[in-house]
Amino acid sequence: MHNICNLSLTFKMPDKLLLMVNNGLKVVEMYTWLLDSYVLDYFTDCHWNKLPLSWRRAFDTVEPQELGQFLTQNSTFKSCHRVWPLSFLALYTTSLHLSIPREQIHFEDLLKGQKQFDDGSSSLEEPNLIYRDVTFNRKSSVACAQMPGLKHPKLQYAFRKHVKPKKQHEISRMAQVTASVAQSESCHYVVDVGSGLGHLARLLAYGYGLKVCCLEAQENLSSQARKLDMELEASVSKILKDDGFEVNWPVHLSIAVDSRLTASSFTEALKIAFGISGEHFTFGMVGLHPCGDLTPILMHLFVQCPNAKFINIVGCCYMKLTTGVISGFTGYPMSDFISARPHSLSYEAREIACHAIETYCQRLCLGQYDDLKVHCYRAALEKILVKYWPHLRHTMIKSIKHTNNMTFTQYITLAFINLGLEVPVEDLESEETQLDLSQWKRVVIFYTLRLILAPVVETVLLLDRLLYLQELGIRSDLIPVFDPSLSPRNSILIGRK
Repeated sequence: MHNICNLSLTFKMPDKLLLMVNNGLKVVEMYTWLLDSYVLDYFTDCHWNKLPLSWRRAFDTVEPQELGQFLTQNSTFKSCHRVWPLSFLALYTTSLHLSIPREQIHFEDLLKGQKQFDDGSSSLEEPNLIYRDVTFNRKSSVACAQMPGLKHPKLQYAFRKHVKPKKQHEISRMAQVTASVAQSESCHYVVDVGSGLGHLARLLAYGYGLKVCCLEAQENLSSQARKLDMELEASVSKILKDDGFEVNWPVHLSIAVDSRLTASSFTEALKIAFGISGEHFTFGMVGLHPCGDLTPILMHLFVQCPNAKFINIVGCCYMKLTTGVISGFTGYPMSDFISARPHSLSYEAREIACHAIETYCQRLCLGQYDDLKVHCYRAALEKILVKYWPHLRHTMIKSIKHTNNMTFTQYITLAFINLGLEVPVEDLESEETQLDLSQWKRVVIFYTLRLILAPVVETVLLLDRLLYLQELGIRSDLIPVFDPSLSPRNSILIGRK
């Protein structure tokens, strides 16, 4: 566990933040040839030959399992039987120091770290920073105004019903942090944007007593969410019927949130949904993994809307961000600092930043190669596809459930069925294809090298958003609140006016 004392940055020392972003971009630009090399193009573009000669010589004798140690932020090299190329070690070390920590910070540790920060017992000059500027109200945050039903043993299942373990983990921690911020800001209204089936909203409303609006563009999801609301209400009424317990059940609003939505129309829609007529109405905004441009759109709304007091957001799908100005909108970069620096962050680089590094690392370290050979299969498939149908290069192929016992013939047959194409049988058994398939370890190694750089790309993206808020004088946090092995996009950005 990182010491929270080592994870503090305020407006007093912006130079370190700017330096980290600037150096991160330099590394990304230096290794564009690696980041922009899709693994599915491994054979068509001869990716192995792009590696420095010293790397190729070293990695040709390496088992992929050995590279697992380079995908963790707390690596300790226990053996010295191999001499790694110095340029590779330099890349790994640089990536490590230019990436924000991914290890989960527990809420209780966050509060302890804040106490040390407030008491002056922590240093602001520690390295390996995470970025914190907000001061939580510890007295109110410890309890988080939990409602009776949240602790009731007979109702624990109600919040877990229809919710997968990953989602349970995310909504429980998102709700805890949101309730703390809402309480410290004396803000009783929250809008959950992209609420889906309303799992987070019900926990905020029923578990923490907040007044919540579920904002979901898809009416079918809102309809299902209302049914789940009624299921929970029935459980509560039955179990707590004699306790006189009242709950502010979530309200639902179906509107599309895009770059054309104005702050005033957004606020008016919320007031109507909540049944509020007065002018003095403040609310917080919550987004649990809004996809692509929705994260910057919500941040712009937050900045432009005087009624919005705070925002808690965990973004995802960076590859779907708009990086060029389209109709006056751009999803990246957001900050003036990065916007003023000529650079580009490709789709390929943003896509690799979205991968589940911890899961891949675990498979590497355990030698579970069968789960990783699919990258070689896909690259070999692409080579055959481009040979006969070059216009189908980089065509999206429907998900194929890869099993440990699946052969390449089975894999490509399913893929071609999905594409509506006839399998070129002569290529499946050709010497060239068999040679390609024998290079699966090289494919795994090449993919692993790209993953080593992925945290640097994600750091640049997240710090761009943090800088955007800080440049406007908005207090902000960037904190890893989720377990990255369960939820790879695990850092929450908190902004408070």
